[in-house]
Amino acid sequence: MGERQAVEARIASSAEASHGGNAIRAGRALLVVSILLPAILLVLASWHNRIEVLREADGRVERTLRVLHEHAIKVFETQKLIIDRINGRLRFIDWQQESDRLDLHRFLADLQKSYEQVATLTITDAEGRLVASSRAHPADPSVSFTDRDWFQALRASDRSELYVSRSYLGRQSGQPVFNVARRVYSADGSFQGAVALSVDRGYFETFYREVDPDLAHNVVLVRGDGEILAREPATALMTLPPSAPMMLAISRGDDGPYRAVSAVDRVPRIFSYRQVAPYPVFIGFGVSEAGVLADWRRHVLGYALVAALAAASLFGVSLLALRQMRQERLATRRWRSAADALTAEAAERRRAEEQLRQAQKMEAVGRLTGGVAHDFNNLLTVVIGNLEMAQRRAADIDPRLIRGIDNAMEGARRAATLTHRLLAFSRQSPLSPETVDANRLVAGMSDLFRRTLGEQVAVETVLAGGLWLTQADANQMESAILNLAVNARDAMPEGGKLTIETGNAYLDEAYAAHHEELRAGQYVMVAVCDTGTGMAPEVTSRVFEPFFTTKPPGKGSGLGLAQVYGFMRQSGGHVAVYSEVGQGTAIKLYFPRLARAAGEVPGDPRLTMETPSLIPGVLERAPQPGLTVLAVEDDPMVRAFTVAALEEAGYRVLQAAEGPQALRLIETEPEIALLFTDVVLTGPLDGRRVADEALRLRPRIKVLFTTGYTRNAIIHHGRLDEGVDLLVKPFTAASLGRKVRAALSTA
Repeated sequence: MGERQAVEARIASSAEASHGGNAIRAGRALLVVSILLPAILLVLASWHNRIEVLREADGRVERTLRVLHEHAIKVFETQKLIIDRINGRLRFIDWQQESDRLDLHRFLADLQKSYEQVATLTITDAEGRLVASSRAHPADPSVSFTDRDWFQALRASDRSELYVSRSYLGRQSGQPVFNVARRVYSADGSFQGAVALSVDRGYFETFYREVDPDLAHNVVLVRGDGEILAREPATALMTLPPSAPMMLAISRGDDGPYRAVSAVDRVPRIFSYRQVAPYPVFIGFGVSEAGVLADWRRHVLGYALVAALAAASLFGVSLLALRQMRQERLATRRWRSAADALTAEAAERRRAEEQLRQAQKMEAVGRLTGGVAHDFNNLLTVVIGNLEMAQRRAADIDPRLIRGIDNAMEGARRAATLTHRLLAFSRQSPLSPETVDANRLVAGMSDLFRRTLGEQVAVETVLAGGLWLTQADANQMESAILNLAVNARDAMPEGGKLTIETGNAYLDEAYAAHHEELRAGQYVMVAVCDTGTGMAPEVTSRVFEPFFTTKPPGKGSGLGLAQVYGFMRQSGGHVAVYSEVGQGTAIKLYFPRLARAAGEVPGDPRLTMETPSLIPGVLERAPQPGLTVLAVEDDPMVRAFTVAALEEAGYRVLQAAEGPQALRLIETEPEIALLFTDVVLTGPLDGRRVADEALRLRPRIKVLFTTGYTRNAIIHHGRLDEGVDLLVKPFTAASLGRKVRAALSTA
């Protein structure tokens, strides 16, 4: 019995030793796995993240390049328009008359001051001698440009295209410039000279420096032959060699981002380029690959931290309970869940950053639009107002001059319409909301559709029964529908069918979650459907971008659908596009349903965007001769026109260029009956603060505001503040007279 027990004890001891050995070996293996597994996962995650970072960098390069490309196109198109204006002016110049030469110099000087990128405007004769300049008068005929490549190229060729020169130090400005030049023809069509616009390289390089300040980048503007027109960072190199990666890519016609070592500074970059068509100029943008991978390294450190924590956890678990595999598997699942959550959080962060960048881009475009609209509407006020006064006094003038004035008025009216479209895109256009029955509005447009679209397009309207009411600016709504109809006609060059349909719609939470600023709820739908050529997905995704158009040059501004988009967003609605190549396009406008009774919400009669008429308006006289009006305007030309128009209407006019001067006049001139002030003024006080102080000093004084830019102190969400009266620029003498008389007639 004792021997048997000893044998059993030895067997148990051997089994226990064997089991302990297996446990130790399993523990050692688990310890090794606890270190190797996180390391392997770290390597795989890091490699995957590196690929994603580089892919994101490719997208970032392409997005930034689109911005640079659009900027370059706009600048070159502006330069073309400037040269065309100068050529048009030259047809009426008598070079023998000193007054004509002086007027031409002033015209060139004004153009130079109006455009930041213009360094000098130069006109030469057929021998290359300077005959007119924006910088000096009289022009020095000893200055010759026969050695410049742009003059030699224009003289040697009989083509009328623009020529883009190489970059050099400007002979008149002393600044690094490149020239955009065009031939000047004589009456018999021979070469008479050249008009050259010197473009300041610093204008481009300053813009390029700020285009992506968060990452080391390179921007280059280069001719097709490699001549560098502008570059940021600056370089002493004047020409890219044919072996440079960008020149090789251009010659091969490569598309999309590529990686190469720069021929200028030998820095490895992710680079892409586009042609600034139709000009022989290319814009390139690249980011430092090392800078991009710096973000990746930071990501790797984060992954390494997670991996280290996971390894420590696994190591501790293995030491405490080698045989508790269930707990190990649970810890692994938790780690994987943490990794998935981290990946999801990173994806969400990238999506939020992309939305922020898009919002910042649209906000920047809106601010740019507002500033341009303010200055441009001031100019249009002067042009339209004086043309209207000229029309009213043109009874005994040569009919040809009258036609010229009428044509100028038509051009100014189109310019005012363009400004209106820019403001509509940026949601700064003043609206006059009212209760709208979409069925009645569409039915009332039937004759307009037939006149506008022609006989080749069959128009059908499908009006829903029991259609809800909506609240919108009826004029803008009609304009948006007509805009879509005209686009549909252009998409059906051989004719087709256009369907205008109305209906009630409900946009649910799932749909609203994929569209920023859209709220789920009930909407009135107006759909414009055509049987035209349709659009590819890459075109559909960009149709609402400003200045994007698929039409040939001169056939569209690229602002029509952008205006529709801005109007719908400002109205609290939504616009959706459905299109397939060869099958046609459907664009649906969704207006929020109006829950209140019809007629309960009137429009704002004080807020109108006036389009000047080509017929001279009737200038209403002052209700009492000699009534005193104080005109406050910081633009001297607008102020001069305003004073002239009011004096012609029989008012006594006082004028001020800024707020403090206006308040001093209010304190010393008790006869002032009305304050007419621009909202945006230079100096310490804007127009609203001037009006508030004036009412404090003279509670009975009447106030009439004017502005060319509606995002300011008196308009919020497209509606005027209570008690505010406004005349929107550009305005005519007739509209000014009506507004002033109406303001003075109010109780």
